[in-house]
Amino acid sequence: MANGISGNINQLFQNKGAGNIRTGNLTGTPRGPSKAKEEKKTSASNLFGESAKVELSPDVEKYGKVVDLLQKKYDNAEVFVAGPSDDLSQIGGDLEYSIILSEDELNILSSDDPRNKEAKDKLLGQIDDAMKTISNMSDKIGANTDENDEISNFGIKFDKSGKMNFFADINGSSFGGNSIDSIIQKLADSKTAKA
Repeated sequence: MANGISGNINQLFQNKGAGNIRTGNLTGTPRGPSKAKEEKKTSASNLFGESAKVELSPDVEKYGKVVDLLQKKYDNAEVFVAGPSDDLSQIGGDLEYSIILSEDELNILSSDDPRNKEAKDKLLGQIDDAMKTISNMSDKIGANTDENDEISNFGIKFDKSGKMNFFADINGSSFGGNSIDSIIQKLADSKTAKA
């Protein structure tokens, strides 16, 4: 089994294809602060008393609300927000998995409006399904690789219709498919062809 397996769940509803996978370190700053930075800012008002109040922008509060919501369920995943022009291959974090949301999805998940409940529940269901599936994918990729294999990234993307697609970057080759088993088969075929 290869060491250092990590995954990426991409919730963007765009057809990006298997070429958009993280192969390097995060070079930009994800939109919104991490929970630790937010707590640090909030506690600053406690250090200096009532005269030094820190007010967070609505975007920061919205991002923090979504991070809190998802961190309660998934302590092994970091949440990032990506705009349409952001390079998804450069987004990732220090935890085992990354959940990448669009700005629209951030708005849906942070909303308390009853009109958004159905869309919010659907999106949370997709994230939950993806987190369960990515764990299974990790196990299958680990069982079909060894310490000589280099796994740069793997993950799940949803297309506009909500259908799950899988991708992996192993040994410098990108594999994509509509099932975990199709990726494992392509990996096996690749190893056979090189032997």
